[in-house]
Amino acid sequence: MLDSTEKKRNVQHILALNLTTGKRVFSLNEPQYSIGRYPKNSIVISAEGISRQHATLIRKHKNNDHFSYVIIDGNVEGYKSKNGIAINGDKIDKSELKHGDVIYFTKNITAHYYIIDQESQGFIPELTPSGFLAANSSHLISLSTDTQIIERTNKQPTLSEISNLASVVELSPIPIIEINYQGIITYLNPSANLKFPDLEKAELQHPILKELLEKQNYKNGSLVIREVNIKDQTFEQHIHYLAKEKLIRSYIFDITQRKKAETELKYHAFHDGLTGLPNRSFFDQHISLMIKNSERHNKSFAVLFIDIDSFKNINDTLGHTIGDQILKCVAQRLTSQVRKSDLVSRWGGDEFVVLLSEIENPDEAAKFSQRLLQAFEHPLNIERHQIYLKCSVGIAIYPEDGQESETLLKNADAALYRTKESGRNHYQFYNPEMSVEIAENFALESQLHQAIKNGELILHYQPQINVKTGKVYGLEALVRWNSPKLGLVRPNKFIPLAEKTGLIIPMGEWVLKTACQQNKKWQNMGLPPIRVAVNLSAQQLQQSNLIETVENTLESVGLDPEWLELEVTESILMKNIALASQTLQELRNMGVYISIDDFGTGYSSLGYLKKFPFNTLKIDQSFVKEINQNPQDVSIISAIMTLSRGFNMRVIAEGVENREQLELLQKLECEEMQGYFFSHPLSPDEILNYLINFNQQKHLIFALS
Repeated sequence: MLDSTEKKRNVQHILALNLTTGKRVFSLNEPQYSIGRYPKNSIVISAEGISRQHATLIRKHKNNDHFSYVIIDGNVEGYKSKNGIAINGDKIDKSELKHGDVIYFTKNITAHYYIIDQESQGFIPELTPSGFLAANSSHLISLSTDTQIIERTNKQPTLSEISNLASVVELSPIPIIEINYQGIITYLNPSANLKFPDLEKAELQHPILKELLEKQNYKNGSLVIREVNIKDQTFEQHIHYLAKEKLIRSYIFDITQRKKAETELKYHAFHDGLTGLPNRSFFDQHISLMIKNSERHNKSFAVLFIDIDSFKNINDTLGHTIGDQILKCVAQRLTSQVRKSDLVSRWGGDEFVVLLSEIENPDEAAKFSQRLLQAFEHPLNIERHQIYLKCSVGIAIYPEDGQESETLLKNADAALYRTKESGRNHYQFYNPEMSVEIAENFALESQLHQAIKNGELILHYQPQINVKTGKVYGLEALVRWNSPKLGLVRPNKFIPLAEKTGLIIPMGEWVLKTACQQNKKWQNMGLPPIRVAVNLSAQQLQQSNLIETVENTLESVGLDPEWLELEVTESILMKNIALASQTLQELRNMGVYISIDDFGTGYSSLGYLKKFPFNTLKIDQSFVKEINQNPQDVSIISAIMTLSRGFNMRVIAEGVENREQLELLQKLECEEMQGYFFSHPLSPDEILNYLINFNQQKHLIFALS
């Protein structure tokens, strides 16, 4: 029963369920309610994704004046629901409900919680266009003092009932504004008055009301959605045109934080997360435009490949933290030497590319290179270290050295290689006689052919840990080349070569088959089944027989498709979006899991999350690396986590190297992680030992929350 103070104040607590089969409304007054599909629950929801005891409402007395309800995930004994619950989009274990809160039981089943300062006197089954909407314009609710489910009827609302429902609108945290066809404001709820105090004074000149009267030709019930910017805030305005009543009603949603997050994602799609310079994606677009413009106006420009000499030794000696600061300083010095019309881009690692636009002759590129080398004569002072840097430069000129971006970059890279071979800390122009690099590439290509045939390739595996359950959720397979002549060849040396020569296809097939065989072998040994992730290259994804190859591999090995995960990057998807979408969907239909790797570093189009059947989203390590120093990285990861929940996707954070990163990611509700903090990539024998002993040793690795 309601407390006497609650009765005196006529406060009513309403839970309005929005189901796929309709809406149900409960007036809450009991100390506790159990919610789920179990028939004996207080509130029964029979739907897919709902657990037997999905959630529990517990009445909480805040003081002598009123009470509220607390919602917990699962039941009071501590058993959680299968899919969890979220409040206003944020996943929670326990939360005190506030007026206007939206509860997500599943993606399709939600509820609104209201605290109304006036008892409802009846039930309104459906609102007419002139009625009032509840706190969210997309959900109509019905109120009743009875705790039982209210069925729909054809009864028309009375004036008293409309008056009661108006209290919901008055208490809504969402601004609601109404004007007539003469532009006169006919209604503002308190939230609108609070959010836009100058609205009545500015009238139709206010951004929220501006141009509304130009839309009078819309039919009754039409909905127009637009974005409105007011100073540093962005609002989404839902405008309903009610021709019969000659009214225009607006519901205003503050989307400032969402827009900021989207802007950040878009920025990082075209910029390097460490230095802030344009990345490869931006560079590719810019050089394409420069080629077209230079061809049209018969102009020349220069492409300069720049590499920091012995940067690996600096990293190994002083550590990656100082190495990252060095890269930032290099980016600043490069930027300080160019004109506004030029472009400085980070290519990856310690490599940078500069586009010098509209040069009259190659001497301008030479003078720039000399000036650049002189700029690096001054040492960098970083954390009490005086660091002297040297760099090598390779130069290609358009159109003499190439008329396509790929050719120009290849030739500038060849010139850079010659610079390094001839002593470094200098610059070289490309010329056709640079055959040394080409010959070496041919030799390396030949050895790579033999490596595949002779079984010189090996796989290492890096664990993916679920920090919430403390279990190894999966493994990522990483290819290595153990050459008898060259030793252990770095992947960034032979994989690009394999992609250029087409060897990536047989290499990819070998990796796929070997990883599946190894996984099946572990299962046959009695280890719990675990998913192994294999990277797909752009060429593999475009192969017409990829589906058949995967299917035959799984069948020949005897591995269930659910224990294989295929990883693709954003750049790979751009090669052929239509083909990639179709291929990945067929693989998903087969039962294979699909993940998008290095999310946030490429194009990061949110449309990908709708077009492609991803199960897993991997947050790039560039966001994780500075998460404890850069609040923007925290915001981006938080936005990615929100996106993933909306799309019901699993998330893995890559590059976790220390406990501080682990704890910050846990606070952002990221449950799965991968990185050196847990383990380096391990050989099959090493990973077997890791899997066997992990449960005994995990307390030494990290403390579960």
